[in-house]
Amino acid sequence: MTAATTTETAPVRLLDGDDVDALATVPVGLAAAEDAARLVTAGRITTGRVQVNGPVAWMRILAGTISDLDLLGYKEFHRVGQRVRYHVHLFRESTGDALGIVDGRRITSLRTSATAAAAVRHWAGDAPVRVGLIGSGEESREGLRAIAGAVPVHEAAVFSPTPANRAAFAQQMTAELGVSVEDVPSQAEAIAGCDVLYVATSSHHNAFLHAADVAEVGLVAAIGSTQPVHRELFGDVFTAADSVVVDTPDATHESGDCLEAVAAGWDAGSVELLGNYLATPAGDRSRRTVFKSIGSVEQDLVLAYHLLRAAEEQERGTVVDPVGSLRVMR
Repeated sequence: MTAATTTETAPVRLLDGDDVDALATVPVGLAAAEDAARLVTAGRITTGRVQVNGPVAWMRILAGTISDLDLLGYKEFHRVGQRVRYHVHLFRESTGDALGIVDGRRITSLRTSATAAAAVRHWAGDAPVRVGLIGSGEESREGLRAIAGAVPVHEAAVFSPTPANRAAFAQQMTAELGVSVEDVPSQAEAIAGCDVLYVATSSHHNAFLHAADVAEVGLVAAIGSTQPVHRELFGDVFTAADSVVVDTPDATHESGDCLEAVAAGWDAGSVELLGNYLATPAGDRSRRTVFKSIGSVEQDLVLAYHLLRAAEEQERGTVVDPVGSLRVMR
């Protein structure tokens, strides 16, 4: 039953793609990633998801509440043919009032790269690193941007199967970051001499990195295998590591990499959540570490929240009256 129907008066801030591009600095991304990681360990988060598949389109909604931020929201994305759109909607948990809507085109890649960069910064401390990259798509671009903004990167090397793609990646990122980025013709050459290996591919079914391939790498950040059919790392990479850090507990049973490792005898209960890892002393480069990320809705929501806060400080975005009327229930 409803006792009254009123209209909300608090304004709502809208951030389009240009606003997100302007606001999404590395410090904002890192602050959001570390905030989300620590909130996960606190346990006051509830999440859920639904996907609807139609004859010509599909839609996925990832929703969550984050009580420690008084936040409620969801990320929605839908595809029709080759056309995909993403949005993040945020509300105040205590009142239900709308806070804002954020264009989500870059949210996934931004939160993934920032989360990995937080792990890299904690592992590396202030020491410079050489970065190897496998994959030359947008995830790798965002990853190198975030890592270079988090720690000193003195050089990088990238491998992907298509020569033109990796050459374009190296040229663009060298110019953008002022760091020497070399495109190399083999996976082994990208790995050789690197301190941090960033693996960001769309590989399905077939893993391509064994423990022996990365035996001399201090930290392997693998972010491409987010579903059971996705594969990047063979199981022995996990069993050979001194430490495995994950961004969310779901990684151990949703990533194809982790599923194979478990089948090979790896104890998934031995993982350390990123939030707990960040609470340990930084700069311990003596342990061979795997950082496994599949992403999570709380990362999306917290990043969007930080972007809204930055927008308020910088007076960016469009402020509008809310369109949702309020029903007060008995």
